[in-house]
Amino acid sequence: MPDVLCLGEILVDWVCTSPGAELADAVQFTKAPGGAPANTAVGLARQGIATGFIGRVSKDEFGEWLTAVLKQDNIDVTMAVPDSQAQTRMAYVVTTKSGDRKLAEFSRIACADTRLTKDDLHPEHFKSASVLHFGSISLIEEPAKSSTEAAVKLAKQNGMLISYDPNVRLRLWPSEEACRNAILNTLAWADFVKINEDELHFLTGSRDLKEADKLRQKHDLGIMIVTLDSRGAYFSTAKGGKTVPGFSVTLVEATGAGDGFNAGVIGGLLEHVKNAKSRRSALNDLSLEQIAAIIQRANAIGAIACTKAGAIPALPSRAEVEQFLSQMAVRS
Repeated sequence: MPDVLCLGEILVDWVCTSPGAELADAVQFTKAPGGAPANTAVGLARQGIATGFIGRVSKDEFGEWLTAVLKQDNIDVTMAVPDSQAQTRMAYVVTTKSGDRKLAEFSRIACADTRLTKDDLHPEHFKSASVLHFGSISLIEEPAKSSTEAAVKLAKQNGMLISYDPNVRLRLWPSEEACRNAILNTLAWADFVKINEDELHFLTGSRDLKEADKLRQKHDLGIMIVTLDSRGAYFSTAKGGKTVPGFSVTLVEATGAGDGFNAGVIGGLLEHVKNAKSRRSALNDLSLEQIAAIIQRANAIGAIACTKAGAIPALPSRAEVEQFLSQMAVRS
């Protein structure tokens, strides 16, 4: 049975092969599997962690391919429910000349991931797993919104830790205000949350890392993390906060780096909380040094993902991470 359950969307990323081109000028694209929760699931599986994916997947050829991608990494797809009445969501990605990506557009009509129902959840998986991970995309439309909340309740009832990556994608929301309110109203569902600097500014109006401390306190989070691109990541806990430096690498494409980072954090925390009587208490008991070591490894996974194209194709194995850490120095 899986130790970690990742709930949400799996989709196709169509990535423009001409760096610097905007969508209107883009001509050629390459196909890659994607979707933040699915990316995180693969990242975890490649670190040797038993992982399951929860979500609706279209029965079209794209959906069948995406399911096969998950199976290739031995991810439990028992709760990856085939849906013949929906289509696979598409994301269209353009990149800057330096490799930074920009999600230019999404398909929105009759997408399978929005159709997750409470009946798609298997309570027995929640009884045996230790962590539930989800994002904000599944909170946009019903019935996925209510089903995500039901999954969180199941996780809490079974003493699971809850990981939340708000992953702001404004083009999918009715308005900025709707997105911001939905995220702020659901932060308290989680035990630990990861956002980036842009998302910190979106939620608080500031890039000051002290705002992350305030978010953690207000929503009773065990850990609040703000990723800082190549500069590393800042984490806030009740015991204090710290910035963990990142790694200097040659950027090819940043797609999937944040999801790889999530996998590193979840995997690192799992080692400390899996067998604890109270997983939240075990999380709160971690020292700043223990969390910093977890974040450093997560930074490494994110850095490695930046050296390759695509999201899922770029996520490293455990052996790759160990080799990277033995050879690379953190940024000064």
